[in-house]
Amino acid sequence: MVKKRVLRSTSTQLIYQAALAQGLEVKIESTRFNLFSVVIGHKKIFIKGTNMPINPQSSCIIANNKFLSKKIFKQNKISTPKSWLVSSITKARKLIVKRNIFPCVIKPISGAHGNEVYANIETSQELDQVLHDFSKKPHDNILIEEHIQGTDYRILVIGDMISAVTKRIPAHVIGDGRSTIKELIRKFNTNPLIGKKYEKPMCKIRINFELSRTLKKNGLTLQSIIRQKRTVFLKQNANISAGGISRDVTRTINPDSKALAIKAAQVLGMEFCGVDIMYDNQTKKSYVIEVNDCPGIDIHHFPVIGDSQNVAGDVIKYLISKNEDTIIPQDILVPFENTHLHIVRQTN
Repeated sequence: MVKKRVLRSTSTQLIYQAALAQGLEVKIESTRFNLFSVVIGHKKIFIKGTNMPINPQSSCIIANNKFLSKKIFKQNKISTPKSWLVSSITKARKLIVKRNIFPCVIKPISGAHGNEVYANIETSQELDQVLHDFSKKPHDNILIEEHIQGTDYRILVIGDMISAVTKRIPAHVIGDGRSTIKELIRKFNTNPLIGKKYEKPMCKIRINFELSRTLKKNGLTLQSIIRQKRTVFLKQNANISAGGISRDVTRTINPDSKALAIKAAQVLGMEFCGVDIMYDNQTKKSYVIEVNDCPGIDIHHFPVIGDSQNVAGDVIKYLISKNEDTIIPQDILVPFENTHLHIVRQTN
């Protein structure tokens, strides 16, 4: 019998339940620190969040350094946006203006969830505003990138296969002809799929500098009333952590993006990762933005739009396949159901 939810994050709980469904021996080591163990064959494997002993430590270190990742990508002729590394805010501004790197992206070389990522900076005036906000935290290394406009994909790679693909849609509201943008944001944030942090598949739309910058670019404010059915995008990036939503496109994504994601994972030595791809719809070209070594998988199990993909089941199968002394043959693996979490999906 599958136990009720006990771990702090949905992604970890999904993997835990997938292991239970296969009849494996599992043990909650710490609910507070989101850690459990699973015995496969004669090996005890610890899983914390979605961190597990699949990826080499050195590969994870490279993946967590966006500059090093890009260096490896370029050496292996993998398409990635042009980038420059500088050591200060002053040097960043000087380089961008001198080389006219507009539109551009500014971000730290490490970090996750789209934190401190400022995309689509189009003018010197906007650049000054962004750098002022960016300077609120100290940064020894600043990454500047050319901005690629297109469709944002998160591709989940396990081994040499694609387990799931999500199209990430930036945070947005849809007008009703009477509510202000601020009121529409408040309504969006009541969705039951939204967690306090990252423990559920969706996150709140937070009113911050990035949201204000995006509204200003479109001549709007929080008090603007949006006509009925008009969509207003609120952020320049599509991260789920910034209030974006997920749409499953596993079966419809273009083959070039899938092949590029697998190659990007392989050149970094990653066996389990989320590859962020930007697909330029005009040139039909795919670019690797970055690779996440501990990707959330709940967005694939519970997309806001589209079909659920059984990533947790694929993870457990792969863990079993990596341990040759396992006593569970591949041909008797049982299907895993998402229904045990009882998370309500949004209807569209």
